[in-house]
Amino acid sequence: MYYDDIHIGKKIQIIFNQTGLSVSQFARLLDVNRTSIYNIFESKTIDIELLCKISDVLHYDFISEIYLKKRELQNQSPATINIHFQLASDRLADFIKSINKLKKAGVI
Repeated sequence: MYYDDIHIGKKIQIIFNQTGLSVSQFARLLDVNRTSIYNIFESKTIDIELLCKISDVLHYDFISEIYLKKRELQNQSPATINIHFQLASDRLADFIKSINKLKKAGVI
């Protein structure tokens, strides 16, 4: 199931790392101690009220992202999934060609 693959603490940590806040600042904004912040980062699950507060502090909508991505995946037909896979494969092939050109030109 899709939700089994979600580690909300890691996602929070990724977004937190993009903010430039220190752990101490983040803890103060959430009204928790530093240890609690590290526990949040390690947690696979989280209380919904705390997640809402974190979303407000980090200006990031964790709930919508997780829920809407799941809904989006559920609503995709196999043909749509195949198209997404093909597009990703095409982009990877183009990237590899670009790298090879740069290598050939001696740039990298």
